[in-house]
Amino acid sequence: MKQKGENKFIKWARFLKQQQNKKLLYCLERASPIEVANFLEQQPIESILRILAMLPITRQGELFALFKDSALQIAFYEQLSKGTFAKLFSCMPSDLRVDFYQRLPSKEQTHLLPYLSRKVREDVLMLNSYSPDTAGGIMHTDFATVLNFMNIEEALAKIREDAPTQKMLYYIYVVNEHMKLVGFIPLEQLVLCTPQTKISSILDTNFVYATVDEDQEVVARKIEQYNLAVIPILNQENQIVGIVSYDDAIEIIRAEQVEDMDKFMGIDSEEDDPDYLKISSVQHLKKRVKWAVGVFMSGIVSHYFTHTKFSSQDFIPYLFYVGMIADTGGNVGSQAASVVLQALNRGQVTLSDWIKIIAKELKVSILLASILFFLVYVKIYIMPSEHRTLQMTFIIALSIVLQVICSTIIGASLPLAAKYFNGDPAVAASPAINTIVELVGLLIYYAAIMVISWLYPINQVNTS
Repeated sequence: MKQKGENKFIKWARFLKQQQNKKLLYCLERASPIEVANFLEQQPIESILRILAMLPITRQGELFALFKDSALQIAFYEQLSKGTFAKLFSCMPSDLRVDFYQRLPSKEQTHLLPYLSRKVREDVLMLNSYSPDTAGGIMHTDFATVLNFMNIEEALAKIREDAPTQKMLYYIYVVNEHMKLVGFIPLEQLVLCTPQTKISSILDTNFVYATVDEDQEVVARKIEQYNLAVIPILNQENQIVGIVSYDDAIEIIRAEQVEDMDKFMGIDSEEDDPDYLKISSVQHLKKRVKWAVGVFMSGIVSHYFTHTKFSSQDFIPYLFYVGMIADTGGNVGSQAASVVLQALNRGQVTLSDWIKIIAKELKVSILLASILFFLVYVKIYIMPSEHRTLQMTFIIALSIVLQVICSTIIGASLPLAAKYFNGDPAVAASPAINTIVELVGLLIYYAAIMVISWLYPINQVNTS
C-alpha cells in the first residue's frame, strides 16, 4: 500500500510540473523576444538550459543572440555539445553570429567549424575576415538575389531558395551572371507583376550602396540621409556580399553617441564594456584617472599663477571673482563644443563651413556676453562689499565679456581642429575645454586689471 501511495504522489508531482511547464511555454511563446531574453538573463544557467530546451531551435537561436551578457553566452556555449550548439548557432542572425564567433577563443572556433553547415561556415569565415568597425564587419547575409535575365516566376523560385527572413524582404537585389549588383526591385512590385514579366523590364538601377571597407558610422549616416530600410554592401568587384539594416544603423548611431559623450566627459570607454554595476571600482578608476590627474595638474598651474599675480594687497578683492570668471568660461566653452560636435555628427556642417561656424558662434558669444556684462553690474551692486568701486566693477564685467567670447571660440574650434587633423572631434572633451579656458580666463582677468589700472591709475581698493 505504501509503494502504491508513493507512485500516485510521483505521478501527481510529475503532472503538476508538466502543467507549470505548459504555462511557462505559453508565456514564452507569446512574449516579445527581448522581454524573454531579459528574463532568462536573470536566471541561473541551469534554468536557462532547461527553459530553452522547451522552445523550438529557431526561437532558441533568436533568444541566445539577444543576451547582452557575453560571459553568459560563453558559459551557455560551454554547457552544450558542439553539435547541439551548432544547430542553435545556425539560427542566429548572421551579424550577431559572427560577433559571438569572434569572442570565442581561437581553439573553440576551430572545434566549432566542422559542425556548421556549409552556408553558415562560409558566412562566418567571410564576415570574420573584415574589421569589426567597417561595413563588412557589421553586415549580415540575410538577403535574396535574382538574376537580371529571369522572369518573375523564376525569380520567386530563387527567392524561396535563398530563404531570407520575413523582416528582411524589403528589396530583392538583382545581379548579373558575374554576381555584380545591377539594381533592385521592391517586393510589392515583384508580387504584383505577371509571372512571365522579365526582371530587366522592372529593374530599378538607381540605388545607394556602401563598400565592405567603409566605416560603420559612414554607412549608418547613409541610411539616415537617404531614409533607407536597408543598404547593400559591395566588395571590390561590385558584388553584393551583405546588407546593413536600419536597425543596425540605429545601434551604430546610439553607440557612437555614447562613445562621444564618454570622450566629451573625459572617460575612456571600451566597446565591450559590461554594465555599470558589473565594472569594478578599479576599472572605473582607470577609465577616469587620466583626465582627473590632467585637470588637477593644470589646476596647480592656475593656482600658482593666482598666488603669484594676485598676492598683492591691492589684488585681494579681485580674488573673490576668479571662480566666477573661470566657471563662466568653462560653461560657455562646453556648450559651444557640444553644439558644434552635434552638428558634425549629424552631417549638418563640414570642415569647409568653419568660417560660418566661427562667425555664428562669435555672434552668439557677443549677445551672451552683453547679457552677462549687465548682470555683473547688478550682482556686484546687490551684494554689499566695502571694496566695491566703479573701476573694479568694470574690470570684472570686461573680463567676463572677453572670457565668454574667447571660451566660445575655443570650444567651437577644438572639435573642428580635431576633425581637420583626422582625429575624433569628441576628444575635445569637457575637461580639456574647462582646463584651457580657466587658464585663458586668468590671463584675461589679470591683463584687464593691469591695463585698466594703468590707463586709470586710481586706487582700486576703496576702504571707505
